[in-house]
Amino acid sequence: MSEVPFQRRVDRAIVRYQARLAGGPGDRWIPTIVAVALAAFLARVGLDRLAGLGTGVDLASYSQALWLITELTEPRASLFGTDVHVLEVRWSFVLYPLALPAIVAPPAQVLIVAQAVALGLAVLPLWRLAREVARLRIGAATALVAAYALHPATHRIAVDDFHPVTLAVPALIGLAYFGATKRWVPYWLCVAFALLCQADLGLAIALWGFVLLGDGERRGGLWTLGIGWIYSLGLLLVGQPLLGQTGATGRNTAYNGQSLADLVLNSLRNPIDSLQTVLAQDNLSLLVALLAPVIFLPLLSLRYLWPALPLTGLYLLAGTAQTSPFAERAAMLLAFVMIAATFALNRLGNMGVDRVFLDVRLLTTLVAATVLLFMASSATSPYERPWQWDERDATDQALARAIATLPPDVPVRASPSALAELSERPWLFALPTDTAPAAVNMGFPLFTRAVLVVEREVPERAPAERQEFDRTMSLQGFERTFDSSGVVIYAR
Repeated sequence: MSEVPFQRRVDRAIVRYQARLAGGPGDRWIPTIVAVALAAFLARVGLDRLAGLGTGVDLASYSQALWLITELTEPRASLFGTDVHVLEVRWSFVLYPLALPAIVAPPAQVLIVAQAVALGLAVLPLWRLAREVARLRIGAATALVAAYALHPATHRIAVDDFHPVTLAVPALIGLAYFGATKRWVPYWLCVAFALLCQADLGLAIALWGFVLLGDGERRGGLWTLGIGWIYSLGLLLVGQPLLGQTGATGRNTAYNGQSLADLVLNSLRNPIDSLQTVLAQDNLSLLVALLAPVIFLPLLSLRYLWPALPLTGLYLLAGTAQTSPFAERAAMLLAFVMIAATFALNRLGNMGVDRVFLDVRLLTTLVAATVLLFMASSATSPYERPWQWDERDATDQALARAIATLPPDVPVRASPSALAELSERPWLFALPTDTAPAAVNMGFPLFTRAVLVVEREVPERAPAERQEFDRTMSLQGFERTFDSSGVVIYAR
């Protein structure tokens, strides 16, 4: 008898091993281990980044708002802009329950851990979607969740400060799973949680109603369509102006300072300019970065991807990488990319008795592409040395000492890396990083008591420019009270 070819023996071994796992242990332990490991890793690198003073304005803004909530004060964080309520940003009611752990833990740490846990939890509904709806075998489902866990966008979102939309990722995948399995109570809980994370997600959820209608779920589809549209448009077009968004200014308000209505009207008035903005190179690079790690599989299941496209277009229209954080533009789309990739794998396979069989080469290509792109471009790639993020150089150590000298009730304007550590105070403002600080042009208000400048975060200044800045600061009543390793505090 001729010897069985090596490839066939390998295939048989894989089939036997998957059969053992499919009996129960695989479905219980694989997603649990991946979810816990991913959440723990993302929380660790996020906290290390915070400890190493590597965070920015967005985390500090939400941290200040969360701290104000814990103080039972109206959360109009000064970092958001002039008289901007936290709900004016995008109606993120989810911040209020996060205030409970923030009573006993620093708000910035609470936000980082909550974001990491959300990204980790998304593995669980994704696994169930793959196994129970797409009917993928253990190997294919494992490859899929590995692609999500190692997706560069997953890690970039986790370390891109904090944005409430990230908390909705597991809920968005969950509504796809629970809707497909007709489990309506958890389905509506996922819808409600996603809407509480960010109101404009209702636009994508409403369009998901058409997917349900296409599946023959008339009642669920119509209710999803109605609730999504009414909630989102009601808050963004009616509630936001009533709350005062139209008079508020700030980098984080609504869509880079515009309301949804203004954004849409401006795009209709200038369609060519709007199209050029959407098709800007960094916007197209973002789309490629989301699709490439899953080898463009979602394009084979556009039915499950298209509900996210109109809202994604609004995000891209609102700003580019220079004006809009990566997480705000990518988190929602990442959830739908993984949903569509799941159904794409179902289409590419052959149905067996009760499971879809996929070519091992396809799954190997999927995992290899994700691993290689993770190594090459992930924010937490080994090349980025994330294990060193909690280390502080001489400037960081000087910055920590400088922060410790500022009383908690003093209004401060500071460089971005100092903001998260200073966020537990009612008045805090960010120093611009695109222009050199100039006391005359900045026009520091009289209630500003201290200005903290980290030299490496502002354009390089000649000695004469720094001397002129010191002189004009002195004329406004400031004197230099701290100067070490490129960190300076002016106080009055």
